[in-house]
Amino acid sequence: MTAITSQNTKPKILFGYSYFKSPSYQNAEQLYQNYINRLVNAGFDVEGFCLTLNPPGPPVLWEQLDASWHLGNKDLLQMYERLEAKLEGKDILINGPGINLHPEFVERLPVYTVFQCFDDPESSHLLSKPVAAAYDMCLVGNIAELDTYRSWGCKQVEWSPMGLQSDIYDPNITEDSILNGERDIDLFMMGDRLARWRKKRMDQLGRAFPDAHFYGRGWPRGKLPESEQLGYLRRAKIGPNIHNSTGPINYRTFYLPANGVMLVCDNKKHLGEIYQLGKEAVGFDSIDECVDLCRYYLDHDTERRQIAAAGWKRSLQDYNEITVFQRNITHIQQHMTIRRQRQTHTTIALQQSKLTAKSTFAKMLLHPQILKPTVKKPFVVAMNIARKLRSHALMAHR
Repeated sequence: MTAITSQNTKPKILFGYSYFKSPSYQNAEQLYQNYINRLVNAGFDVEGFCLTLNPPGPPVLWEQLDASWHLGNKDLLQMYERLEAKLEGKDILINGPGINLHPEFVERLPVYTVFQCFDDPESSHLLSKPVAAAYDMCLVGNIAELDTYRSWGCKQVEWSPMGLQSDIYDPNITEDSILNGERDIDLFMMGDRLARWRKKRMDQLGRAFPDAHFYGRGWPRGKLPESEQLGYLRRAKIGPNIHNSTGPINYRTFYLPANGVMLVCDNKKHLGEIYQLGKEAVGFDSIDECVDLCRYYLDHDTERRQIAAAGWKRSLQDYNEITVFQRNITHIQQHMTIRRQRQTHTTIALQQSKLTAKSTFAKMLLHPQILKPTVKKPFVVAMNIARKLRSHALMAHR
């Protein structure tokens, strides 16, 4: 197993991805492969590996993952064996969606391990909190939750912006078109109105701007077809952005400015760590403030255009997918140390399989959730998490 000893050495990376059912985007695995191909074409030495059990499917929640590991679940351990084989000759493992790897397995891997997650804090207890500290580094999508990861005992914690997908912005937009072109949609947003965390705020925004172009489940206009999204983004002046709780952590944060739309976003304090407030984006702390700001900038069009143009520049320059990935690799290489070789030819997964085979019945008594899960409606919860994780599958989180 090779190890990186210098930042001038190109690291060999295995990038774990998820593969889930997606009626809207068809083959989610192919979207990940396309992303990895673009990284390869940009000069990175990266290969993909599917971390989903029996794909396509949802992630395994923590209680089921822990029980499956200790009971020697065949599907889980076979996937781990394949993963170990793929890691031969690699320097870094990045768990891209942060799923399905038990911490006791991760801690024994002889490569630099990186946990990436974009599902905090709503589902932290089911996904990230029980496993994150086992990794050498955590790349956290939510810029507001870095200290939360540190409080869990994570060794190295860095912010990893979701960044800008290659297919959700128009590369033909120019600064001049933003400053001088015509846009006929005052307010535009793609985002569901049903989520209990933000429904009240969405309702208030909808009442304040009844003619706004808001799309998604729960809005009168319904869901906007993917084929029409860029056309509407090119016509929009202002794009409100509302999160479930902390953030910013969604693709709207990046694709709105990249299409020349002025971003008006909540979580103002942390938005200021991503864009210059009042120059590249506008932040708010309450929905009343959001309404007032939208009305102000609709009445002050020159200011709106200047902020939109500056946000457009910043998004394309700092938050495109290649720059974001390079940023992550730079962080990793700054902290990498030589990893110790395994002292046995027996794989970690095979060792666990032999160990658990001796005491399956006892383990079932210790882990009754494998028979009767303690998580309420576990499949529903898993599917909800899977839907949220799609945002990291290089698909628009909207």
